[in-house]
Amino acid sequence: MATVSLSTSEPSAPDADFAIYVDFDRSAEHPQRIFQAVEGLISAFEKLDKVLAHSIDASIEPVMVLEDIEAGSLKVWLRDKLLQTEDQALYSLDWKPLVGKYLVAAKYAFVRWVNDSEERSRPGSLADLRNEFLALAKQTDVKFIPSYGVPSAADILSSATDVSKALARLAPTDKAAFISKSGDENFDLSMDWEGLDLASLAVRETILVPPAPMILAVRRPDYLGSAQWEFRHGKRTIRAKITDEKWLKKFQARQVDVRPGDALRCTVTQEVRYGYDNELISEAFVVEEIVEVLENQYRQDELFDPDERGEERLS
Repeated sequence: MATVSLSTSEPSAPDADFAIYVDFDRSAEHPQRIFQAVEGLISAFEKLDKVLAHSIDASIEPVMVLEDIEAGSLKVWLRDKLLQTEDQALYSLDWKPLVGKYLVAAKYAFVRWVNDSEERSRPGSLADLRNEFLALAKQTDVKFIPSYGVPSAADILSSATDVSKALARLAPTDKAAFISKSGDENFDLSMDWEGLDLASLAVRETILVPPAPMILAVRRPDYLGSAQWEFRHGKRTIRAKITDEKWLKKFQARQVDVRPGDALRCTVTQEVRYGYDNELISEAFVVEEIVEVLENQYRQDELFDPDERGEERLS
């Protein structure tokens, strides 16, 4: 016959790499904020994991899996499952635990950097974080040739921005933390996460490119007038805001016909921002004037049923 006894000790933690912890104010409105914040943090760490794993080897694909959820306050335990597409890329037969340990330690270093506004705003702090990632990658010693990459500043800032957006959903009376074997870190929710421009904190120099003529192929027009247009320039995809108000009014009044595949002959300004390690942080394009719409002469509209074109045509 089975016997049951009570214990005052806490249950052991799940077999997980890290946890996202949120202690919430139960009297605050908008309870969905808790789940939206956790979802945003998970997505940010998933994005960061891919960047970190590829600095070891491009054939490694991390997949984040859910291990457990603790109620009361919300604690979500997660584990990095590692896949590899090319077996010959790494010489260590037992590489997964080593790379997994690296991902946890790198995420902890990343969270400390994101959460420390004084350190983060110090000139060169982003370069120091990237060097810390490189040192952690080298410690894995899993490659035939010890050549490890460094995540780009733009990729790190993209994940950091996602973290700040997730935390901005929480109420000031909530609490949030990152928990791992490498260490725990409480997020400072008194920080103005919603108004935080992380990219600007890492920018050493901004170069403004004077207006220049360009021909941009239209991939996705902005029909609502509240977002950026998506263009193709050579093999690049760029997003740009159009500030030519006179042309925009005609476009939104359907006096101008623009379809995906057409191109705009236009005048474009560019803002390029570089970090303290001379890495490209971001670039922004602004279309100041539309000179003319260049129709795609190779489009065969008769191949499409008008009712099935969707956004292929602006009627």
